[in-house]
Amino acid sequence: SGDLGLDDLLNPQVDWREVLREFVATTCTGSDYSTWSRPNRRYISAGVIMPSGISESVGELILAIDTSGSIGRSMLTSFLSEVRGICNTVHPERVRILYWGSDVVGDEVYEVNELDSLVTSTKPMGGGGTDVNCVTQYMADNNITAQAVITLTDGDLYAGWGQWTTPVLWCIADNKSATPSVGKYVHITTGGGYGV
Repeated sequence: SGDLGLDDLLNPQVDWREVLREFVATTCTGSDYSTWSRPNRRYISAGVIMPSGISESVGELILAIDTSGSIGRSMLTSFLSEVRGICNTVHPERVRILYWGSDVVGDEVYEVNELDSLVTSTKPMGGGGTDVNCVTQYMADNNITAQAVITLTDGDLYAGWGQWTTPVLWCIADNKSATPSVGKYVHITTGGGYGV
């Protein structure tokens, strides 16, 4: 199989700018997106009305990538293509990639200046079952807090959708019938793997 190269990546299927804008606006704290209703006081004295919270940056974003036994190479390629789309869209201060199946088996942290090399340097690992509760447990055990979690999976979870204290957005591959009971979701098609 070998390592994935940039040439293997596809264009993201999801318009992450739209999805994440709405996701952050409805689930994350209101300070991330511009609001003209609360002018930025720093500029008022100069007679300039600027929106407060003009930055669209997000803090730490967790990308929890399902690498259980049902995830084939083409599905992983699609996941990493979407990951690149996410990073290029929101430029998070930090990205933490968690590879998981029945346990979290990989934990990689990338600072904002390392995001360009994320896809070529990441080392996916996995196998085993699919229990997303290992992600929330791992976050709790390691005191990991993030602005949001984006979970990339085939949606074939044997222990439900989990209990989340962090806003969660699901990116579900090749499984249109999967509708999470928590968080928001988008569907993608990979043209491979074992999905329906």
